[in-house]
Amino acid sequence: MNTLNTSNNTNIDLLIIGAGPVGLTAALEAKRLGLSVRIVDRKTKRSIHDSRAVVVHPRVMELLESIQNGAVTTEIAKTAFHLKGVFFYLKKWFGNNDGDSDHLNLNLTDVIWGDTDYPNLYFLPQFETERILEGAFNADGGKVEYGVSLDNLTQADNLVTTTLHNVIDETTETVISKWVLGADGGRSKTRDLIGIKMNRLQSDLFFIIADVVLKGEPPLASHAPGKGGHVFPSKHGLVALLPLPGENSYRLAGQAPMGIISKDQVTLDEEFFEQFLLERTGKKFEVELGPWQTIFEITHGSSDSYRKGNVMLAGDASHVHSPIGGQGMNLGIQDAKNLLWKLAWAKRVMEDASNEEEKAKATASVETILGSYHSERHALGQDLVKSVESATQLLASRNPFVQFIRDMLIRFFLPSDHAKNDFRKAGQLELAYTPESSPIIIEKKTRKTYICIPGQRLPNIRLDDGSHLHSHIDEIRHTWVFLNKAGSESLPNSYSKVANVIPATFDAQVSVPPISEKTYGAQQVLLVRPDQFVAGVGETQEELLDELKKSGMNDKALAMM
Repeated sequence: MNTLNTSNNTNIDLLIIGAGPVGLTAALEAKRLGLSVRIVDRKTKRSIHDSRAVVVHPRVMELLESIQNGAVTTEIAKTAFHLKGVFFYLKKWFGNNDGDSDHLNLNLTDVIWGDTDYPNLYFLPQFETERILEGAFNADGGKVEYGVSLDNLTQADNLVTTTLHNVIDETTETVISKWVLGADGGRSKTRDLIGIKMNRLQSDLFFIIADVVLKGEPPLASHAPGKGGHVFPSKHGLVALLPLPGENSYRLAGQAPMGIISKDQVTLDEEFFEQFLLERTGKKFEVELGPWQTIFEITHGSSDSYRKGNVMLAGDASHVHSPIGGQGMNLGIQDAKNLLWKLAWAKRVMEDASNEEEKAKATASVETILGSYHSERHALGQDLVKSVESATQLLASRNPFVQFIRDMLIRFFLPSDHAKNDFRKAGQLELAYTPESSPIIIEKKTRKTYICIPGQRLPNIRLDDGSHLHSHIDEIRHTWVFLNKAGSESLPNSYSKVANVIPATFDAQVSVPPISEKTYGAQQVLLVRPDQFVAGVGETQEELLDELKKSGMNDKALAMM
């Protein structure tokens, strides 16, 4: 019989449902920002073999650097390897070369990453990313509560009451928290309980995923001495081999044979994959299977909202799409980073209110702050889902005419400068918010040129003292950056950081897209958020503060930024 445990009913700031990379990042951020936190997962233990997401992007590495003074990024960089390139094996459409193919190499060592301190794609299986994040959480005194599932939740009086079920000892527990974060995947129960819908579109594309070792001497083009990926957009359907740690180890991802939509229809053994690869690549491989194989339908979509009251959604609970481009886990980690500094800001604002009038003003400011989580991430997530969907449909088409156009585009694109420049976009370094999507990003109303525009990632420019600009940004509160001019106290009683900086010489800069020499030398003020996105740019601090007040932020909320 289930029993009710009331021993842990005390209030906490944040309860996290789901201990994947997104939930673990949120838990680490909560610890770093001084929020009390619990994280639960219905699994009875952490997975040690599902590769799932296999890459951590440069932008996410930048954002994870704040955790434990770079310990997480150091461990990821040490454990991961860098993809040296990708070969595309394209059909020869003309001549008498039926069954033969050309291979075109996209050399990733030539990618122009610009000003990031993490100029690589960091390849490692998701279970390793989770191991690193959970290890860091444990080192902070935290512990993931496995075998605990979400039963129910209700909201009242600005608090969330959650019922949890322990699947190991069959007990239930109620938890009262300021906020709940649902990071519980594409079939999110958190999302269902708060009545938010996921607009999930079926694609009729079924993919097979498996971790494999290609034994012996696989006949693949070499990226020696480093590892590379291999993509075969064949007439039978796409298949890609992305490298994993270990000699000749790969993540295989490919379109299922026509009519195959479930693991129940086939036996996913070595013989199946050897025949599958022979059909798609024209090459004979001896396959050794790893512990994970699956078949699933690719779907694309996003939830109607990322927030209802004091319950938020992040990761696959709020957006789903195909694995092409490796965007999903990285986008979800950015969800968590966006949300947590706002929760910490909201807590500061509410705790500073000492009477009913101040509490009413604080509540209005908090609504503006937390409302920006949905508006920013929903708009950005929808755009990314659409772009991934378009790329997936093009790469996976079985229409011969579309395949011909696709292959011609690849032949044109890979040798061009666009290919090596576009990896900044794939690495999420160019994701940006628009002022229209956020009440706390200030629209630029002047034609004067600044080093960036509001909503963009702050350029990590080189400074005259040898440092980079990102190292001067506060990782908890906003930072006032005075470029080429002296700044004073930001606000009376404000804890926001002030950084007075001067750029290094123009020829030392590596920002992409390039920033002009005249712009580097201009006097300007930038308000930079803890997630390194720029909230506003202008000539004076006062003009930026006036615009923030118009968005519904009172003086105390601004002092608590």
